[in-house]
Amino acid sequence: MVGAGCAVLAGGTYAGLMSNFRICLSLVLVAAVLSVAAIALYSKEPISEEIAQRGPARLWIALAALIFLHGLIALFIERTNPGDVIDCFTFQRDSLVRLKHGIDPYGGTQPNIYSPAQTAKFYGPGMVVNGRVQEGFPYLPVTLAWDIPGYLLGDIRYSYVLALMLSSAICFAIYSDKRGFCLASFLLLNPIGFFVESRCWTEPMVFLGLTATLYGAIKKRRWLPIAAGLFLATKQYNFLALPFLGFLVSPFRWKSYWKLLGLALAVAMVTVLPFAVWNPRALWHDLVPWLLDQPIRTDSLSLAVLFPAILKVGPLFVLAFIAWALRIGSRSKAMFAAGYGTCLLFFFLTTSKQAFCNYYLLIGETMLLAAAGFYGGLPRGGAGGEQ
Repeated sequence: MVGAGCAVLAGGTYAGLMSNFRICLSLVLVAAVLSVAAIALYSKEPISEEIAQRGPARLWIALAALIFLHGLIALFIERTNPGDVIDCFTFQRDSLVRLKHGIDPYGGTQPNIYSPAQTAKFYGPGMVVNGRVQEGFPYLPVTLAWDIPGYLLGDIRYSYVLALMLSSAICFAIYSDKRGFCLASFLLLNPIGFFVESRCWTEPMVFLGLTATLYGAIKKRRWLPIAAGLFLATKQYNFLALPFLGFLVSPFRWKSYWKLLGLALAVAMVTVLPFAVWNPRALWHDLVPWLLDQPIRTDSLSLAVLFPAILKVGPLFVLAFIAWALRIGSRSKAMFAAGYGTCLLFFFLTTSKQAFCNYYLLIGETMLLAAAGFYGGLPRGGAGGEQ
């Protein structure tokens, strides 16, 4: 799983730098094979009850120093690189401004910041009318809430810097040993992480939700439904995590799984409900049809670039993996991250028209998170923290 995570991150990094498409795609395909193999091998290992002990204070001090260093570097990057060169930034910034003035962020339009050539590449027919993008806000409401601290500090990208710093601390809180320190250090010092923050992509917030969910499952079980619900509400593609929630239930019982699933979905729905009541049609348009109507990007790291027909059968690959993973996967919390990360990999490879380095950063980080649990840092089976 370590090899899979590194291969995904390498492919995503090269894709972010606009390097050779076939090399990037080959790396990601290798990652898919390695991750499937890791899940298969791990499922044959005996279940361990080991729980990582609290790490020494010196590691926490070192981690705090790295978090501070990451913040300084990110601050410099954000200060020297404007955010309004990408619509991810302007969508979030302008939607918060509208909400501040009591205007529904969903269902509106946005000024088009791109040149005619870029517009033809980035948007499909009819998506830009009279210089305005026919979309209000393409993200779930949790994103709006998470953007507020950065907005108040003068740049919404600061919220994603905060997300990455918090997720690194949570990872070390889960794996309080050298393995956890290495994982947290990688998160903080990985160059592609700084790039994703500077582009205002929301995947750092998704990964924060994932780490918080694992932390709740392992050490604060009473928090798990809330953490899982907020995690599900961070991005539309997180419906792919639903089948794997059962790996967080210790010991597994169908009743416990349905209870966790129901509570998590209820929490997620609460975050969406105010906007669903405000203007349900606008909310639906911005969150679903708009994304489905996006054109295939030739710079996307997806098999659809070479074989557009795969978009019709791609969901079958995803469903096949889910069925296989649920059948073969051992009942461990690490398998939650492994299943989710690998499922995302198949999803973006076979069903996505636009798959970029932000997605592969999330997938790679998730695989490394799973690897730390696979090889002795995550409790499995009936082990857990506070009940």
